[in-house]
Amino acid sequence: MGKLGEVFQFLDSIGFGETVLVEYTSPNYTLDFMVLLLKRYADDRGHPFVVDDHLDTLHVINEHLRFFGVRGVFDDAVVLKTGGIINVGKVVDRVKMESEASIYLRQYEEASARVFSNLSDSINVVIGLEKLFAFVKDYRNFYEIISSIDRFLGNRKRKAFYLLDRNICERIPLNPLPELEKIASTFLDVKLDGNRLIGRICKSPDIRMMGWEIEVSVEDIL
Repeated sequence: MGKLGEVFQFLDSIGFGETVLVEYTSPNYTLDFMVLLLKRYADDRGHPFVVDDHLDTLHVINEHLRFFGVRGVFDDAVVLKTGGIINVGKVVDRVKMESEASIYLRQYEEASARVFSNLSDSINVVIGLEKLFAFVKDYRNFYEIISSIDRFLGNRKRKAFYLLDRNICERIPLNPLPELEKIASTFLDVKLDGNRLIGRICKSPDIRMMGWEIEVSVEDIL
């Protein structure tokens, strides 16, 4: 079994209902390759691929991957958009950015419930969330969003992967990473080293896996 198969086996070990936090640092193509890897996994295992796309992040990923010769890979993705104007995949619902977190979260949770009502065993990728947190200036709104994410833990219709850029999170007024690290059932620190994508397992329900590293070449993902 190649490295890609080993990574897929690791992803199999993550249970439906888990919240997986994936931290990476920019600038590089780590996010793009991670999302593509998760799409390859979903396709290989026959799982629906659902993207929570904040502020056109999926469009940027899609265009980056075109430079690597990957086209149309997200055409069948189920997409819930927050803000943004450029559609990629099958956009089934959209949520407007609101200044009041409670209004936004109510609309988002209603839209999310509609999206998952007819789905099961989905791979749910959440991207661009750090952009949303960049707009948050006070602790009340901050913890309303954190609590909303907390409530999705245990939703067995999905394996959820929250991919966040550490460089951005550490520069915005309220860094969400410490709280998300507590919520997450599995926490990975991912980096791009040459042509290898390497993930260190920082937190896992399987204690034996703590501190392990998994890797795969970019060529295998592409």
